[in-house]
Amino acid sequence: MNKNILTDFFLSAVLALSLSSCRSNDSSDPIVKEEPKLLENYSFQLTGAYPEGVDYDTKNKRFVISSFNKGIVYTLGIDGKTFAPLINDPHLIAALGVYTDEENERIIVVSGDAGASEKSGAGGSTAGQVAYAGVYNAKTGALINNVNLKPLVASGGVFPNDITVDKNGNIYITDSFSPVIYKIDTGYKGSVFVNNSAFSVSPNAFGLNGIVYHKDGYLIAAHTEKAKLFKISIANGEVSEITGVNDAFKAPDGLEWKGNDLVVIENGLAGGKAHVLSSSNNWGSASKVKEVSIGAAEFPTTAYAAYNGTVYVLNSYLGKLLGGDKTHADYQIKGVKL
Repeated sequence: MNKNILTDFFLSAVLALSLSSCRSNDSSDPIVKEEPKLLENYSFQLTGAYPEGVDYDTKNKRFVISSFNKGIVYTLGIDGKTFAPLINDPHLIAALGVYTDEENERIIVVSGDAGASEKSGAGGSTAGQVAYAGVYNAKTGALINNVNLKPLVASGGVFPNDITVDKNGNIYITDSFSPVIYKIDTGYKGSVFVNNSAFSVSPNAFGLNGIVYHKDGYLIAAHTEKAKLFKISIANGEVSEITGVNDAFKAPDGLEWKGNDLVVIENGLAGGKAHVLSSSNNWGSASKVKEVSIGAAEFPTTAYAAYNGTVYVLNSYLGKLLGGDKTHADYQIKGVKL
């Protein structure tokens, strides 16, 4: 074979291999991201935990669970085997709402006191006197900042319950004992965002509870005692009742978006169910499209809607704790198809 032809042959082969190698490492090639597989159901054991809030931390692949009784925030690994404390802040009396703000790599937790927790004052002496919000590093649980909300309410009891965050990073928190929604801005300054008589609550009852943010610029909050949902404008704080849901549920607790539908968790003060609502007019009104019974004794409180189409509902058994029994040890995060 001619030497020049042989040389040209090898040069062509090397060039072809080089181009092939470049193509195989081209950053424009689509990368298929596989989501970690969630189990059908989860359970964890801890005597006297009585969890109240649950969310999921996608980056760290774990559920985040607050304890009403112990005032501690725990994590449960995606494999269902690793259950461990993450946040043990002495200011958390009853750890209630928990929110994984992944965009800002923080976990937000609110705490109140119903006089029934291990850290409560003797004889319920501190009930209704605690309104605390803590913001923690999502990976380590280290405290980033905290806000004492109690001075914002001049009179009456307080009990911050649930949390949501808007697109700008502002935090909104419901209060079950006072007719207010708090706001914590991005500089961690707290204020009363809304104080409205529609949110009023009877003594020894729970008022505002679950809350979610809608990308169109409003909040939706549940009122447990009145079995109502309210729409609150972020622009001006205007409050309107969402109609069409009369008798759709009782004792609404946690709220969770599932696509364009809203999941309402009815707690054990009623039948203990998960309801799915739909709206065709930007949540001026709504109608129920489905419900699934969880159980009153299980006392479901909150839920997380996962990417796999499953809604994971937290069984808190809080009825036992509120009745004075602190011995329950087995809890579930129940996967429900809605």
